[in-house]
Amino acid sequence: MTNEAVGKIMTVLGLVEPDTIGPTIMHEHIYIDFWRDKALGFNAPVSDVYLWDQKLTLENLHLVRDRKHVKDNYLLTDEQLAAQELTYFRNAGGSTVVDVTSIGLGRDPKALQRTSLATGLNIVMGAGWYQKFYHPADMDTKTVEELTTTIVADITEGVNGTDVKSGVIGEVGINGNPITNNEVKSVRASARASRQTGTAISFHNGGTGREKLEVAGIVGEEGGDLNRVIFGHSNTNAGDVPLLLELLDLGAYIQFDTLGRVGAPMARYPNANDPDANRTFQSANDVLVAEAIPQLIEAGFEDKILLSQDVCMKMHLKAYGGTGYSYVMEKFVPYLKYIGVTDTQIDKMLIYNPRQVLTRVAPL
Repeated sequence: MTNEAVGKIMTVLGLVEPDTIGPTIMHEHIYIDFWRDKALGFNAPVSDVYLWDQKLTLENLHLVRDRKHVKDNYLLTDEQLAAQELTYFRNAGGSTVVDVTSIGLGRDPKALQRTSLATGLNIVMGAGWYQKFYHPADMDTKTVEELTTTIVADITEGVNGTDVKSGVIGEVGINGNPITNNEVKSVRASARASRQTGTAISFHNGGTGREKLEVAGIVGEEGGDLNRVIFGHSNTNAGDVPLLLELLDLGAYIQFDTLGRVGAPMARYPNANDPDANRTFQSANDVLVAEAIPQLIEAGFEDKILLSQDVCMKMHLKAYGGTGYSYVMEKFVPYLKYIGVTDTQIDKMLIYNPRQVLTRVAPL
């Protein structure tokens, strides 16, 4: 990596100064092909097969919200629609979108470039690998060194033969408990690439949430800097503030990035009788996250909290009845103010913390 990137943020249009970055949503997908792990099995009911092949419409949207699968829901490819949806975020005061669509998820660097130009928004593009369903066919035989080389090339040379470079590593997918051998290789490669380039890592974590601690350990084994690590999807652990504090104590960022979901994801609460057992599932909501944030701030971690929505399906877009890319700015921030979070603290979560983690540091 050349020294010119150190101290700057890499967007799809090139390097920018950190102080040009305003309110930032840290975990989104503008273009994505996200259906492979939802494909129906051979014994699926005929009605489900029929639904799978339909276009997503207002007529079948209620079924999708009830966790029925329509392939079209998992495809975001329309540039005009993307620009329209992102304009809501820009009009709400937004500045920057971090698109963590990684290898195998339909990452499209040139489309991201065009969309940045069309909307006037900064867009930061991801690198690395998502969950096992989206790994390459030869992932079993890939070495950590080979995976590292690919990530570093995306950051320093450009993606898919273009000159468009990644500005973050992620989202790096961890499917759950236990972490698989290929996921471990992916984590190790991400940590090595982070060391070599000074680029932050954004992790997707499934399972109970305790895998985050294991992932942190692997990053540490590779000599990675946990201050350059973001643990995403922390909404699901909003009921377990002690776990979040444990991760923050390591130096990592906590990212609440499924805000505004219609048809809420699941939160996980600690099991008092058996802390190592699978957690009890409760319905997550943004109030639960909002209640956790002041506790993290009071503990001294206002510099380590990030916010986003994780738009990754058509049903999340405003055009299809979702809350879109602007929910954090339009709805969640006003609620945080209502419960007493200060403007200064909100600016840290939306502006200064994203600047800090996205700014390239010198290689270790």
